[in-house]
Amino acid sequence: MTEIIKLEKNRKTALQKAVDALEKGGVVVFPTETSYGIGADALDEKAVEKVHEAKKQPHDKPISVIVSDLKQAEKIAELNEEAGALAKKFFPGPLTIIAPEKKVPKNLTRNGIAFRISENKFARELCKKFGRPVTATSANIHNEPAIYNPEELIEKFNGRVDLIIDAGILPQREASTIYSTIGHKIIREGKITKKEIEKALKE
Repeated sequence: MTEIIKLEKNRKTALQKAVDALEKGGVVVFPTETSYGIGADALDEKAVEKVHEAKKQPHDKPISVIVSDLKQAEKIAELNEEAGALAKKFFPGPLTIIAPEKKVPKNLTRNGIAFRISENKFARELCKKFGRPVTATSANIHNEPAIYNPEELIEKFNGRVDLIIDAGILPQREASTIYSTIGHKIIREGKITKKEIEKALKE
């Protein structure tokens, strides 16, 4: 049975219940700076497996994560000067960095870990209070659009996850820019432009 909590009325309770669920290896749907995301302990293989199952996606599909700070990022990623410069300039913000992964579950990723510090206050608080990286793949069924409306979210995920944090209808924002420190290139240009990335790296 999925518990549903309205964030506006129960912020403190919502945060604690989300942390409790993650600590038990559960799966939580929560708001991010773009769409709703599916959160689980990124270092718990069984919890990551539940994310794949909830989204009905291939179990070898890479899953991005959010972290509260670079110290947390260092638990999962090898950070070079590029990563440090970009993080300093753009975090928290619409940038996802791909870096070589450290020891993480094989069903999380195998060819570099994608991470970001979310602009969404609740998402950041969740990572900080939980104390570990959290998966942040979009809350949608595989090959379907991202979800911004809690009614649609409940329709799709009620009974498939442990907890849904209802933060109302989220604004549809442009996807984050993705930069790979492995290939030293932009994988996807989003809100942060190629010119801004190049400038930050030169500085």
